[in-house]
Formats: sequence, structure tokens, C-alpha cells
Amino acid sequence: MSYAEALGMTVLDASPERTRVALTVTAAGLNMHGTAHGGLVFSLADEAFAVISNLDAQAVAAETHLSFFRAAREGERLVAVATPERVGRTLATYRVEVRRGEEGEVLALFLGTVSRREKQGETGAEG
Repeated sequence: MSYAEALGMTVLDASPERTRVALTVTAAGLNMHGTAHGGLVFSLADEAFAVISNLDAQAVAAETHLSFFRAAREGERLVAVATPERVGRTLATYRVEVRRGEEGEVLALFLGTVSRREKQGETGAEG
């Protein structure tokens, strides 16, 4: 079982233009204040970032940043929506909004940059 599966994450859709990953906050994901742990919110954003950045390249994170705006509570469904800000040949930056539900308010904003290269076995040359 992967880390994302252990946390109950589900990839809703994945394309280079937009990727969505969701989870429902459980009691195991709460902090001492009874709200979603920051690590849980970060993990959700990071999973959406990892999925979108590896769709058309081999990518590893070079830098990430997360700003928290609002807390989430047990039972709430969180959806991370990842979109590209800039995709270059060797670097790409993505924006991930963590929302309360499908179209709810933004709870956190994640920005991440990856170092990227062609996937193994892909040359881009036509045969």
C-alpha cells in the first residue's frame, strides 16, 4: 500500500492541464486542536503535485511552499487541484489549491517546482 493510499487519497482525474486528488479527513488525520493536521494537508497537495508533474516527464521536487488559510475538520472532503504555472524543458512549477469540497473555499495554497527530464525510453523522435 502506498502512502497516498494509506491516507485515503483518490486521484479524481489527471491530465497535464489539471489534476485533482481528494481525501476525507478522518480522526487519525487530526492535530491537537481537532483540525486537519498540516502534514495531512501538505501530503494531499504534494500528491497532486507529484501526479501532474510526472504525467509527461520524470520529475522530482526541487522546492515546495505551502500557505495555510483555513482549517479543515473531521469528515470534510478536501480536493487538491493542481495546474501548471510554467513548464520548461528541465524545470516546471505547479500551483495546487487545496479546497473544501469540489468547488469550496481555498484552505491552502501550494507552489512547487520540479526538476524534470524525459521519461526513460522516450526520445521524442518519430519512427
